[in-house]
Amino acid sequence: MLHPTRRLFGALGAALMLGVAAPALAQEVTKTPIAGFPHAAAWRLDDDRSRPVVVILHGADGGTEAGERFGPILARLGYVAVGLPYYSPDWGQYGPPKALPELAGSFVDIPVDQLARLRQTVAAMPGADVERFGLFAGSKGSEFALIAASRYDWIDAVVAYTPSDVVWEGWGLETVEAEGTRSSFAFDGQALPFMPYRGFVEGLLAGPAADLRAIHENGRADHPEKEAEARIPVEAYCGALMLIAGGQDAQWNSVRQAQNIVASRAAAGRATVALIYPEAGHDLIGDGGPRDAHRSGGTPEANAAARQDAWPKVVAFLAQTLNP
Repeated sequence: MLHPTRRLFGALGAALMLGVAAPALAQEVTKTPIAGFPHAAAWRLDDDRSRPVVVILHGADGGTEAGERFGPILARLGYVAVGLPYYSPDWGQYGPPKALPELAGSFVDIPVDQLARLRQTVAAMPGADVERFGLFAGSKGSEFALIAASRYDWIDAVVAYTPSDVVWEGWGLETVEAEGTRSSFAFDGQALPFMPYRGFVEGLLAGPAADLRAIHENGRADHPEKEAEARIPVEAYCGALMLIAGGQDAQWNSVRQAQNIVASRAAAGRATVALIYPEAGHDLIGDGGPRDAHRSGGTPEANAAARQDAWPKVVAFLAQTLNP
């Protein structure tokens, strides 16, 4: 039986496990493991061309699924696509065995600066042009991506599905009796200031009935004093940014969070592309028709319509910003 914690937070990143139909190209896509990064891999077309790098950052489900889905798709679009697994849920006796023992089992203090080391490693791979460097992320992966972009000037483009404007509280077995004490992310060995939840433990007990959006929104309402420190300084990022969010997102309030990001960047003279779909939920990654994502929010039809509208714009955005 799946532990209620896994059920609760696994849904946050489920969108990145849903794929799109890759273009039908005859050219073969090769997959190469990346030394020093367990289960990380790069996908690229099997030729001698130098190509931009796009790193895929999964959501709260963790594992390798996001890279396996989107690596070949992005490779066929002309990128060296790198899947970076950084979390593999471990709920001990309360859940299934940990899938990837080498990765963090709790979503606590995930090191964002591992991205810099990854870039150095990928730079040595044939055909990988790290001077053109993008991030493709969803949900908690978008939180990761925006933290990184606010700190590294070598990130040229970010696509952030259902993003967050703040760093959120972390979770794991060690936090069940220590609610509100750990951050999701760290940088340079230091945990980042975070916004706490409200009702985390109650949510674990409620399982599928938990209101994930309320857990986030109520926590934020309880702690206005945390807002400034927890906020991701997105205005420090001078690269290209595209946000995609749904007004019926049942995981967290991605529209509010996207609007906050746009406002912060606009105040600093930074442009942001924001695709807001009022009737859609959290399941916005890729394209394709209606599919079952009952905890996403929105209807399958509204989510499909949003994906079908957003995907060609995402493809064009990456092409324009990474292939000048």
